[in-house]
Amino acid sequence: MAIVWHTKMTAHEYAAAGDDLEVPRPNCPACVVAMVFWGSYNRPVRIGPVDLRLRIHRAMCKSCRSSHALLPDLVAVGRLDSIEVIGAAVVEMAAGATAGAIARRASLPYATVRDWRRRFASRAKLLSAGLLAATVALGDLVPRLPLGEVLAALCAVTAAARACRRRFAIDGSDWAVANLVAGGHLFSANTDPPLIAA
Repeated sequence: MAIVWHTKMTAHEYAAAGDDLEVPRPNCPACVVAMVFWGSYNRPVRIGPVDLRLRIHRAMCKSCRSSHALLPDLVAVGRLDSIEVIGAAVVEMAAGATAGAIARRASLPYATVRDWRRRFASRAKLLSAGLLAATVALGDLVPRLPLGEVLAALCAVTAAARACRRRFAIDGSDWAVANLVAGGHLFSANTDPPLIAA
């Protein structure tokens, strides 16, 4: 399992921090008791042609003995590429760019970019519903949605991020904040992301 936390750092700043990185101590999602830090591991993240190594801390609940990876909101569960890279590619594809053109421009494998488009399009309705529910739970109104499932999902990303920023006074891109709201599963490779309201 993963617990996603908000960071103001870019992926490059996060990677440079290494062992000096300060991570917030979370409460256990099940028991709501403070967890203890329980080791860490290195996780790769790719930003175009650049590969970085991020130090991911783990936390364990002493009560229920469950452990969780503490992921920054700039990465998606199960994805090598950063949330910003994937988000920018999805926006370009929604505007009509081909997966091949984006892959060449970003120095990425064609199959990877194609999979992002397919995954986002196949889950667009689910993402819209979850992100718009989070928008309402955070006290904002649902905006008028454009026609088309993918465009509606992109609008929902913006709405949820805006509501989260307003409610919790956090900064960050729409993609990072929406990934935080989605518990790291905004672009995850699983079929049904567990969307949560912050």
